[in-house]
Amino acid sequence: MAAAAQIGDDVLAAAEAVEHLALRGGKRMRAALIAAAYASCQKGASSHVDDDNTRWAGALLAMVAIELLQVYLLIHDDWMDDDEVRRGGPAVHVVLRNRLGTKRLGDVAAILAGDLACGYAQAALLETTLPAEHVLRAARAFAQIQQDVVKGQIAEMHSARRSCTPSTSPCTSVDATALPSVETIHSLKTASYTVTGPLVVGALLAGANDARVAELERFGRPLGIAFQLRDDLLGVFGNPALTGKPIWNDLRQGKRTALVDELRDDAAAQIELARVLGNANAQHGEIEALVHTMEASGARARVEARLQELLGEARRALGAMSFSWGTGDMARAWLSGATFALGERST
Repeated sequence: MAAAAQIGDDVLAAAEAVEHLALRGGKRMRAALIAAAYASCQKGASSHVDDDNTRWAGALLAMVAIELLQVYLLIHDDWMDDDEVRRGGPAVHVVLRNRLGTKRLGDVAAILAGDLACGYAQAALLETTLPAEHVLRAARAFAQIQQDVVKGQIAEMHSARRSCTPSTSPCTSVDATALPSVETIHSLKTASYTVTGPLVVGALLAGANDARVAELERFGRPLGIAFQLRDDLLGVFGNPALTGKPIWNDLRQGKRTALVDELRDDAAAQIELARVLGNANAQHGEIEALVHTMEASGARARVEARLQELLGEARRALGAMSFSWGTGDMARAWLSGATFALGERST
């Protein structure tokens, strides 16, 4: 903060907004996955144990980095979606609009605040005091996470264009056959930085070989998709007091979630979708009717079933993994706990 304050009040405002969002809360699950992978990939029972006698302390700065990367993505995502609430408090663009006095200045500052958080994340990772070759491999994986998320975000935006209603402008028709699958988008946008990426970063910091990284990817990809399917469900059926986010925003914003995709062949549901999806001014009753259809048609049940199928795939991948002596019980417990926490959560 001192460095930002020396430049000026506006820079300090952006830096403080990053800090406040980072410290406001969150599940810290991405950091926990880095720790789990790092600990599980250490060689031997007594080697690589850090000074404070924990097996994950060497990856602490990488854990900070992934949390700051999430802050960067959340700031941009909230601005793009015009979400005003994050983690039970005002989104960063709302904070900066109020602090800087105008919508335009606040929005520009929010985008730059996200960029600042990204820079903080890179710096934290590169300050990790582990073997340089390990940090370099992890930094490459960290960069890949960012590329995957951006690709997934663009793919999701492209998919949303087919969800036009008369209330949206401009309204562009998109050939559904040219769209990537919902799970492809989820794999890029969510699984990459929520599960697979953190696991890979943690493993590489511990010096894991390509075979171990591939094992963790086989575990992480289905778990990451399951996490996003749970997010899709919570966005429609969740409790805002628990999630810290407004309900039904995905529908109003026209997002192509798994629930929406399950209604693609339902003619009656398509009429309801045309009234609601992508319509920021949709009436409460219209949205309630669509939500009822999602349950009555079995769309919700099918998404839940697919989520459980993916969790089963992740558990089988975990069961097939071998761990170094002295880390196996702990690593399995952590990763098994992550499977439950990410797939069965209510927040």
